[in-house]
Amino acid sequence: MSCTEYCERLVNMPPMLLGNIGGISAHNTQAWNYDSVPVFLYLAECPWEHCTIIELKTLSLPEKLMNMTKEEKYLALLPQIQALLAGETDEVARMSNIVAMLNSEFGFWWTGFYRVASSEELVLGPFQGPVACMRIAKGRGVCGTSWNEERTVIVPDVELFPGHIACSSESRSEIVVPCWKRGRIAAVLDIDSKDLNTFDEVDRKYLEEVTSLLYGKERDIWFAAGCFWGAQKFFKHVDGVVFTEVGFANGWETDPTYKQVYTDETGHAECVHVRYDPEKVSLERLVNLFLNMIDPFSLNKQGEDEGTRYRTGVYYDNGEDREVIETVLGSFENKAGRKSAVELQPLRCFYKAEEYHQNYLDKNPGGYCHLSPAIFELAQKTPKEQ
Repeated sequence: MSCTEYCERLVNMPPMLLGNIGGISAHNTQAWNYDSVPVFLYLAECPWEHCTIIELKTLSLPEKLMNMTKEEKYLALLPQIQALLAGETDEVARMSNIVAMLNSEFGFWWTGFYRVASSEELVLGPFQGPVACMRIAKGRGVCGTSWNEERTVIVPDVELFPGHIACSSESRSEIVVPCWKRGRIAAVLDIDSKDLNTFDEVDRKYLEEVTSLLYGKERDIWFAAGCFWGAQKFFKHVDGVVFTEVGFANGWETDPTYKQVYTDETGHAECVHVRYDPEKVSLERLVNLFLNMIDPFSLNKQGEDEGTRYRTGVYYDNGEDREVIETVLGSFENKAGRKSAVELQPLRCFYKAEEYHQNYLDKNPGGYCHLSPAIFELAQKTPKEQ
């Protein structure tokens, strides 16, 4: 084989996600799909001295790996998906990689998500495959039925499904799995095959596990607490908080810069987005910590920072959270004997602040912060210690 042939093979093979399957470390291997068969390769120098591209050498795989059952493939894929999604908060990004990994592993004809756009309609989300229907009404077709009936729907032959929407005549069988987010369906995962009877209870079981990873058990809440540098550091210390980011919330200016928000002409408040594990820390505790971190009776001012951008507030994206927050806030105000200046609103919008604001006090340990060191100690205490 010539140098040119070596290099052309390397360049033209489509890449597949690196893994650690069968003891083959992703650190020194590369994995590819060739005619739907996983081939693991390691990299060495090209034997032709003038060439800088690496040589391709095939590793022999254990027979078991080459003949994995469908269930074994799902079991291998689930932890990879979980690891890939860790730390990523954007819904579209998470959907996109779930689709890519399912498609890469199983080679389905069409794999994608439809997102709930309104109370009556699904809209096309990230997918891999041919052009698809862009909107589907609730109760129509397999996707609409899955959403309406709140269950996974397996269709051995789409031609026999009442009300089937024929986006393509090549689709022969289908499975649609609802994606739950805090007690409601926020999307559906739709997978189509060109063959009849492709999907079964194994697919149902593991695809329902896959979709549970999309939104996970974590919840989100947004706190306006004055300058967001100190507020982010505070919540990062709380056990059970898995992610934080700072930005601007509930104003009217689209995607503002910090300089724009600083003018107090955008309607935005400096805000911390807090994602937490409710099995480790409750929303009640987070709100109580927030009320002890701020001056809850100061209007548009925290410390020496003054302006509407420094107002205090709690913003939620789940209506069920409002009752919890109202209860905690009401109890606090009753004990204090007066109303607070904390606003409680649904989250209308949140725009992430510039990167230099993210984890600012970690990057600049001596940086400005209106909070006292004792406040950060409060965040690190367990409920029993407080």
